[in-house]
Amino acid sequence: MKMALRLIVVYGLLQLALPLTHSAQGAPAAEQPFYAGKTVRIMAGFAPGGTIDLSARLFARHLPKYIPGNPSVIVQNMTGAGGQVAANYTFGVAKPDGLTLLQSPTGPIMNAFLLPESVQYDVRRVEALWVSADSWVTVINVKATQVKKAEDLLRTSAALRAGGSGLSSLRTLRPKLALELFGVQHTLVTGYQGSADLLLALDKAEIHLFEDPQDGYKTNIRPREKEGSVAVLWQTGTLTAEDTFKRSDLLPQVPTLGEILPKDKRKGVAWAAWKAAVLPQAFQYMTSTTPGVPAERIAILSRALEKMTQDPAFRKEFESTLGDPPDALVGAPADRMVKEAVKRLFDDYRQGTDYLRALAKKK
Repeated sequence: MKMALRLIVVYGLLQLALPLTHSAQGAPAAEQPFYAGKTVRIMAGFAPGGTIDLSARLFARHLPKYIPGNPSVIVQNMTGAGGQVAANYTFGVAKPDGLTLLQSPTGPIMNAFLLPESVQYDVRRVEALWVSADSWVTVINVKATQVKKAEDLLRTSAALRAGGSGLSSLRTLRPKLALELFGVQHTLVTGYQGSADLLLALDKAEIHLFEDPQDGYKTNIRPREKEGSVAVLWQTGTLTAEDTFKRSDLLPQVPTLGEILPKDKRKGVAWAAWKAAVLPQAFQYMTSTTPGVPAERIAILSRALEKMTQDPAFRKEFESTLGDPPDALVGAPADRMVKEAVKRLFDDYRQGTDYLRALAKKK
């Protein structure tokens, strides 16, 4: 009986001691956000000072405050092969932990079709987080060619020279393809490093026409257009789900190639190639991450990017730096757009992408 009473007393004392012990130790610490104390890298596959680098640095300045845990965000320039080195690293080497992002144009997607030997990942697994559309314009030297509108291409006596960068770059392939669709004889001059080089070559009549993004229109093209030294022949626009071309809201006065090319030319494999070449303009600027990142971290990054994109300070700086407003699809809609485009390139425009790849091998 005494033993039983002692056990009851001891048990009661232990019960009383437990809350005191818990209180002395304190409540468990709240779980820290995953990104607290970490560093997020934005890979830029091009040299400092270009459009991709500038946009990556804008993101790095504005994004941290919208990610729970306020991580450091830095830009790492990994140049080579027109951005493909950075893409291969991001999609094929980097850990799928949500700490590596890629800022890129359409190359990481289109190279899977145009330069498949350079791509070291499954393009269908690329995880897009933020995408923005862009329309590109084809500009011609009026004084050297006497061409003021697309129809004049068929009447010019000039031996037309189209300028471009790399042979497999869409800014090189699209003007070349368009001239082929018109049936205009021409030669291709490549190796220019960017818009500044191409514009200088156009002014000096080393080349007669080239393609430039719409964000350079106000600064570079419009003043020359007003003085009559250049003309804008057409814009790419964007390809809709209905297989039609939509003019950019920023260039409503410039027709798409589909509007001015004769109807009998808008058929066959070359026309399918033009659609394949314009389709990626819907995600000309893209922020993506490594395949396999956990869904909850994708959601965190997507919410942060959406809030950043709505920030008036970010929008103002983006437009003043890059020339276009940062109107973008973010998160699941962005990823869905890219994956649907990839599927169309594989299923609907495969003959067109094959044609583009063959075109890249021809001077």
